[in-house]
Amino acid sequence: MVREERPVSNHDEVHREGKTAGRAGVVLLLCGLLLAGCSSSSVSGDGDGGLDGADSGPWRDIDTIPDDGEPPSDDYPSADGAESDAAGDSDAGQPADDGDTCGDHCAPFSIVLLPDTQYYTSKQADGDNNTYYRQMQWIIDHLQDDNILFAIHLGDITNNNTAEQWRIASQAHALLDEAGVPYSVLPGNHDYLVNGHFKRNGSLMGDYFPPSRFAGKAWYGGHYGTDGNNSFAYFSNGGQRFLVLSLEYAPRKDVLCWARDVIEAHPDHHVIVATHCYLTHGGGYAGCPTDSYDTLGASGRDLWEELIAPHSNVFMVVSGHVGDSEHRLKTSNTGRPVHEILVDYQFEGECGAADSSLCSDNCRTGMYHGNGWMRQVVFDPDRLTVRSRTLTVEEGNERMFPGGQPAFFCSELRDPTATRGGNWYSADPTAPDHQYTFTYDFVSPPSQGVDTEGRLAFIDRTVNSTAAGNQIAPATAMSAGGDFVVAWEDDSDDSDGAGNHDVFVRGFVAGGCESFPDLRVNPDAGGHQARPRVAVDAVGDFVVVWEDDSDGNGVFQIKARGFSADGSEHLAPMTINTVAEGQQRTPAVAMTPGGNFVVVWQDDSRQDGGWRVRMRAFTAGGSELFAERNVTDDDIGERILPVVGVDDTGDIVVVWQDDGDGNGFYQIHARGFDPTGRPRFDVVTVNGVATGQQQEPSLAVSEDGSFVVVWRDDNDKDGNFQIMARGFLADGTARFADLAVSSSSGQHLSPVVACGPAGRFTVAWADDSDGNGSYQIHAASYAADGTEAVAEWTVNRVAAGQQRNPSAATNAAGTLVIAWQDDMDGNGVFQVLARGY
Repeated sequence: MVREERPVSNHDEVHREGKTAGRAGVVLLLCGLLLAGCSSSSVSGDGDGGLDGADSGPWRDIDTIPDDGEPPSDDYPSADGAESDAAGDSDAGQPADDGDTCGDHCAPFSIVLLPDTQYYTSKQADGDNNTYYRQMQWIIDHLQDDNILFAIHLGDITNNNTAEQWRIASQAHALLDEAGVPYSVLPGNHDYLVNGHFKRNGSLMGDYFPPSRFAGKAWYGGHYGTDGNNSFAYFSNGGQRFLVLSLEYAPRKDVLCWARDVIEAHPDHHVIVATHCYLTHGGGYAGCPTDSYDTLGASGRDLWEELIAPHSNVFMVVSGHVGDSEHRLKTSNTGRPVHEILVDYQFEGECGAADSSLCSDNCRTGMYHGNGWMRQVVFDPDRLTVRSRTLTVEEGNERMFPGGQPAFFCSELRDPTATRGGNWYSADPTAPDHQYTFTYDFVSPPSQGVDTEGRLAFIDRTVNSTAAGNQIAPATAMSAGGDFVVAWEDDSDDSDGAGNHDVFVRGFVAGGCESFPDLRVNPDAGGHQARPRVAVDAVGDFVVVWEDDSDGNGVFQIKARGFSADGSEHLAPMTINTVAEGQQRTPAVAMTPGGNFVVVWQDDSRQDGGWRVRMRAFTAGGSELFAERNVTDDDIGERILPVVGVDDTGDIVVVWQDDGDGNGFYQIHARGFDPTGRPRFDVVTVNGVATGQQQEPSLAVSEDGSFVVVWRDDNDKDGNFQIMARGFLADGTARFADLAVSSSSGQHLSPVVACGPAGRFTVAWADDSDGNGSYQIHAASYAADGTEAVAEWTVNRVAAGQQRNPSAATNAAGTLVIAWQDDMDGNGVFQVLARGY
């Protein structure tokens, strides 16, 4: 994750102070797991819609916020410990007593919200009469009289993301630059369009509003990345300190993590979060990003759960995007009030009729662009009130309003029978839809606190930082505290030859924020490295194993390397197999809570094509616990694709795909061993039905030694596989019979399983039930006896393209992470994504 913030040592110079009184308020608006967690071994293998932005995951209501992170600057003083009143702000609205904290700064001050200007830049001619310019000039003209301290653009600056539209916007904001008015900008969805298609890296905003445009301005705090699409800034009124955090359309997870760090680095600031898409009609959460965009990002509900609700100093969220005016009061996890505000009048059209009653077809039709409407937010420190004042800079313009008298046409004028929702709000600009007041104690320092309520879920996020080349075959493992690592194959570097991959790993804290950046596991970048697997101990130290052909001779060895939880090396690269002849492929690894680990793989050192399964174990320090040995007592036939798990005492279970009789049909076999490698229970056949093919086993072992095996089954030999599961006690006796996890229709591949407390488990797989050739990642959860706990759901939010090769990890607390390789844009290049529950 890239952080670029400019530290400022003199806090008083960062804030622009208020000067004179504003206007009085006029209207008062009364506003009123899952069950799965697992041991430390790993397994590998929607755009929101509607009012509430809910999606198909079963844990959607327990999503959470990431853990603590490094603050962007240490140069800002913290608050003195004073806390504001309870969420009701019982003293707000009353004149301040003598000696109240507003002191010499009790006069009202204001900020300005600039909703979607996209049609001013695309439909109106450039020049002084452009409404965008007129809005900027209004701010300048009222700067002193209305004590305007800041202006926030809410996104969709342009309509088509063209150079000409950005030039108009840049010139409009240059008026504020020249007048010394602090402001922030952020991109809306239209600001990313390239030939009508959304491209996350396609916005031209960075060309016209780069960070360098704001460099040296005392009120500018810093930005994420290099393009300035996400930034923070300050304003103040005496000791009343505010931070404005401006976030991109549908912020990505790494952006939310950066934003969290910024908020937590400023506990003495009242925070306003601005983003383009947050609320929708009726005050529900907007479904961002739009399904057709095929991109990752947070919906309004995600933003609330992962960023806003946990922080006590966030008191306001402002957004545009949806043509409406909404105000909703919510209570954060810390018990503090949060005022959510939607303002966007972009569909208001011109109406030059003699009377507003004749303007029934001037919403979303004809020359609509917003009619100059914008929002002024007036803060009154003396009464501790915040007033929403909606106004238009086109008052008196008879081309836009009948007789020049402002009115709203996306209202009862358009449809007298309409109810709230759609583009409906009152036609009267003085109505509470547009003018309202609420109470909030912004004079006292904000309450200080972060409360995630134990929620560790997170939205779909990209794991790999480098987007070039294929990123495939993820493997995931989790520590007892919920921190996790993901390893994968990377094909971004062509210097080692086309198609030759490296193994990378990246670490995350519980909740999905980065703990250490991408690092290459294999020290030698030459040749080909593939099929990484990873296991984590109780404190987060981990081992990665992979099949390695670094010398490019076509013969693979099994390698391992160990790391501390921070990504630093603690075990140098080592070769696991002791016999170098022939092929050594498909490794797997499991680790005890104390860090001892066991590796299994398929071996053809005899070079006769008859694969056998081998295993070897090590202490946490890398010393051999037991020597390399066969898992089976004979070498007849073929044994491939082994997986391994351990319980808390170090007892081992190995599962593999077996054709010991050489008839070409595979069964799933399992065998148990003690920590020294001695057999604990003999080979058992996992699948109850022996006909057809049984392939691709995955294993999860509970802390008590009971275990679950999943595999894909084609017992009817029609070429379509179904996902099956079966449970066992620690001694290898069956706990429940074969269980059909997926439907029998279509194709189901790459099953993985992760288990948790009391034997509960979750299964994930690549699913093409409808037979259209496009796979989604599906999952389902079960109690220890195999009864369904959570019905099948779709893991990946974006359904377009291909989603393959899931991996999953849990801990004893029930935290679950699923990773997979994803080609949502259909360009044939995969990225690795992960989602937390």
